[in-house]
Amino acid sequence: YKLHALGLKDKGNEAFQEGDMQSAIELYSQAIDLDPDNHVFYSNRSAAYMKSDSISKALRDAEKCVELAPNWSKGYNRLGVAQQGLKRFPASIDSFKRGIELDPDNRSLWSALRAAEEAYEADKKVRFEEAARERAIEEEILRQKDLAKKKSNDLKKTEAEKKDDNALLSDFFSSVLPTEEPVAAAPAPAPAPEKLPDPPAPSSQAETTPVVPEEEKPEPAADAAPAGEDDLLAGFFSELSEQSKEKEQKEEAAASAKQSQQLTEKYTTQDLGTAKEQHARLTCKNYEWKNQNPFYVMQLDIDATEEDIKYRYRKLSAKIHPDKLRDVENSRLAFEELKEAYHKLCDKKQRDIAIMNIEHVRSEVKKERRKLISKGMKESELPPLEEVISKRTMKHFADMYLHRKKSDKNLHAHNARERMFEDQEKEQQEKFAEFDKEWSEGDRREKRVGNWRGFQEAPDAKKVRASSYKEESRAVEKHGQVKLETWKK
Repeated sequence: YKLHALGLKDKGNEAFQEGDMQSAIELYSQAIDLDPDNHVFYSNRSAAYMKSDSISKALRDAEKCVELAPNWSKGYNRLGVAQQGLKRFPASIDSFKRGIELDPDNRSLWSALRAAEEAYEADKKVRFEEAARERAIEEEILRQKDLAKKKSNDLKKTEAEKKDDNALLSDFFSSVLPTEEPVAAAPAPAPAPEKLPDPPAPSSQAETTPVVPEEEKPEPAADAAPAGEDDLLAGFFSELSEQSKEKEQKEEAAASAKQSQQLTEKYTTQDLGTAKEQHARLTCKNYEWKNQNPFYVMQLDIDATEEDIKYRYRKLSAKIHPDKLRDVENSRLAFEELKEAYHKLCDKKQRDIAIMNIEHVRSEVKKERRKLISKGMKESELPPLEEVISKRTMKHFADMYLHRKKSDKNLHAHNARERMFEDQEKEQQEKFAEFDKEWSEGDRREKRVGNWRGFQEAPDAKKVRASSYKEESRAVEKHGQVKLETWKK
């Protein structure tokens, strides 16, 4: 099988030189399945992963290569290149130096070391510029927030002043309108002019004519004034009613927005801790088993909506992004774990499966707890319910991961055996075909057939005849039945 694995490695090298990285990775993987202790296979697959921009996978293969062959300088070259691709420049420089210690005359390691140091200095410069730019943006955001807050306070103040003015105006008009109503009604006794023709003497026109203009001329003016005031008051009160309607609409919109945000409130106000605390939580001991529950990784409950998931991912990814944790080891690992959990929760099918498993564990724990209480145990003697549910949920997801891992391992082994049997059968068929081709191309077959025919046609040759034969017959007996005579003997 080692020779077969080396043959797969050679085919992978050919695909790598032709630029077909996907085929090269598959061939190297098949070689690793057959011979998982060969460090060269991991080194070659790491190079193929780097060419296909799968830097994290290239790093894992380089680490495995160094683990299998710690005194091989090329493995440290692969490791340094992968670390540099992930912008882990201090670790990359250390890996190149370790390789130079093993092989001081290796020019590629020296050039890679110089390139890593130059990239590290350039990255420092860019990082400082980005930090200064981020500080300027944060200061601008704070300034805009202060301006918005000041504007809102001024707006509230003006609205309060308008309310006070409206209240004063309403009080004023309520006090004024009752006194104006009699004034408007005063022209009602206008029938008085009908009594003018009662005096019989027409000579009194000089006396009556000055009286009529003095009493009747102011009356139309009095009538016109209340009509203009009524129009102004009607427009004023209609404006007040429109403002009150707009205010009610704003309050209803704010209430509906608040109602829609009830589910997200506990997640928006939740304290997520510092970046290093989150990194330690996601990369702790046995993190592969603990991080199988995506809700645990994202620190969410099963009632979280898609908007909650997106909001939490933005918060956590901004907190533990590798660019912000350059001085922390395995910063990329924590970010990859968070990213994988986010993709699981974005997939509705995987999210529903996770919710179903969590609810199943919760129901089982509650059922066991009720059984213990029915047997006489007190609630205070039992551990906290949420703590038990959390531990059992983590164990349940870990068991599922272990079962899936075993299944994948068995499947890989089965596929490797199938490929080996297929290759053996193919090789055997090629050998038979080659032998038949050599036999046909030569004169051996014709000579042998010709010799046999000549022997049969010779006059003194013995004629070969098939000997007569008789088919053997057996008595069919059923199992368990014995002839009586045989039993007596």
